[in-house]
Amino acid sequence: MSDRSLAVRAWRGYFEGSRLLENELERRLKASCGLDLGDFNVLLVLSEAEGLRMRMGDLARALAFAPGRLTYRVAALERAGLVAREPSATDRRGTDAVLTDAGRTRLRRVRPLHARHVDDLFLSELDDEALAVLDRVFGPLRARLLDRCAQAPIEG
Repeated sequence: MSDRSLAVRAWRGYFEGSRLLENELERRLKASCGLDLGDFNVLLVLSEAEGLRMRMGDLARALAFAPGRLTYRVAALERAGLVAREPSATDRRGTDAVLTDAGRTRLRRVRPLHARHVDDLFLSELDDEALAVLDRVFGPLRARLLDRCAQAPIEG
């Protein structure tokens, strides 16, 4: 890396910008739908899973959540009727999180609002070249980190 100050600026821009973006997306999602980003992401990942269900450990890894944090979140979504916990169909010792009909309905309502927020705050500011750079940088980064998370449990 030839220019250390560029590297520091890039890191701070990414880190601070992504936190500010996440905070504003969270604020808008809560205000418009009553869900936070973590809840939304649980519903989204389950909606994309085969049979609308995932083992709790697999769901925690997919979301980069510590198992205890996911258990707490899924319990809250279960109380709201959006997710159910059922014995795993493939492993009697495991538990699956299952997206309920109410969860699917809620996600169908929330998804377009969230997409508009993402467009408004982020995507509309980027041209095709910037999007290609982000894809080139974060696609492989995401894959590497997901692979590492699959190999090592997430702490905390």
